[in-house]
Amino acid sequence: MVSTNATNKDSRTKRPKKKSKVKRTFIIIALVIVGVLLGSAAFATFYLRSDTLPGGDTLNKRVSFLLIGADKRPGATSFNSDSIIVASFDPETKIISLLSIPRDTRVTLSGSDSYCKINAVPMLRDIDELKKQVTELTGIKLNGYLLTNFDGFKDIIDTLGGITIDVEKDMYYETGDKQDGVIDLKAGVQELNGTKALQYARFRHDATADIGRTARQQKVLTAVAKEMLKPATVLKLPKLIPQLLEAVETDLTFKDMTRLAGAAKSFEEATIVTQTLPGDAVNLDGLSYWEVNREAAKEVAQNLLLGKTTDKVWDTSVITSMDPDVKAHMTTPTTQTVITMPEILGVTIPEPGAIPVTSIYSEEYTGTVTWSPADSTYVAGTEYTATITLVPKTGYTLKGIAANFFKVPGATTQNAANSGIITAVFPASEPALPEALPIDIGVIAGVTPPTPGAVPATTITETEQYTGAIMWTPADDPFVEGQQYTATVTLFPKEGYTLDSVSENYFSVPGATASNAAGSGVITAIFP
Repeated sequence: MVSTNATNKDSRTKRPKKKSKVKRTFIIIALVIVGVLLGSAAFATFYLRSDTLPGGDTLNKRVSFLLIGADKRPGATSFNSDSIIVASFDPETKIISLLSIPRDTRVTLSGSDSYCKINAVPMLRDIDELKKQVTELTGIKLNGYLLTNFDGFKDIIDTLGGITIDVEKDMYYETGDKQDGVIDLKAGVQELNGTKALQYARFRHDATADIGRTARQQKVLTAVAKEMLKPATVLKLPKLIPQLLEAVETDLTFKDMTRLAGAAKSFEEATIVTQTLPGDAVNLDGLSYWEVNREAAKEVAQNLLLGKTTDKVWDTSVITSMDPDVKAHMTTPTTQTVITMPEILGVTIPEPGAIPVTSIYSEEYTGTVTWSPADSTYVAGTEYTATITLVPKTGYTLKGIAANFFKVPGATTQNAANSGIITAVFPASEPALPEALPIDIGVIAGVTPPTPGAVPATTITETEQYTGAIMWTPADDPFVEGQQYTATVTLFPKEGYTLDSVSENYFSVPGATASNAAGSGVITAIFP
């Protein structure tokens, strides 16, 4: 009996510790997902205020892991990955880097000579093989992976109350999926629920395909992070943490996650850099792939770890770097498809001081851009004309293109029928006005105490910041002895100055009791 009671007592005393450990695990996983993967390290800092880990250990080396987004149903053992991102943090340089790998990237499975798209690796083999392929591509050693379930991610966004996204254009596509069959979004800043946010993140049916989608995924993650940072989100944690656990699988050890969470304080000062692995679309044995220059990929990845990025996402030089055995599998489509993407992406409204874009890339064409005038940087108040020359990629043609088919946002655009030469005229931008300075001369000169027999002044003494008019009550002319007078002074700011930041009762009038409302240049001055 005694032994049984002792056992029960031990069980009772140990349960709270186990519960506490599980709760702590929940919180750490939530912090890693929100703080690291979503680029919102300050959220972790809100809860963890120390660089020191349990036992006095410190995080003193880089931690890198694979973030996988997948439409993986509960209990499924195989799946295709929809997004693949290498997330890395260096506590010494305080750089958080996110390297997106296009899902169509060509890889060769271990022990095989056949090719496949990298997103199919978990389906054909397993996540360990995916980690191995990513390391071979990038040269980055991985500590582990975190896999997010899309259904769970939608629930998280709904619990947050939605996210704010600037949808850059109308998006419509019939996916055929039973749950999210139609993507139908309109352009503009708007609140998106979980379903709509996932549609936005997964849309790839435009000229940039996967490359545009990776940018949209980053926007969604950033928007989620902003919602997580709001004070009201703390009240939602009891519901959010179980949803995070439901949406995530990981092979990161508890120690790995504790080490990451322990570095949270330094995240607040971190620099976040993002990059898509450069490459080009090729056709091998009748299938399209994203081809990567293996040596260049490692260089791009290592530079990203140092905080250096490149705007060269489409790399047309990869074909010359291809292995001859791989190049032998290149095929030319037997038919040509008329270019279907009218919007020329990458050529944006000239911003004063920015460097003009000279080349563009898409899955259907490449292009060169020449500018008139040929300024090295855009100049305010100048009308610019961009002449864009498109070159169709293999399998695409300009024959059948209608006149004025192509569009460039913010420009008047023209092209002849069957032509890839586009003229885009951007109107002159308005010169930026200097920021108005706050008025800081508080004493109103020229309004003097009324002297019997004197003529009332109707204007104040002009300053470099404002002029002003005066109205007197009563409206005697001249002033009468023994009379109380009120002067209502109205100030008019000069160009470059503003009354917006003026505080209440800021202005004063010698000899009078003066008052004004905040942000107002109307002063009431009472002379006894």
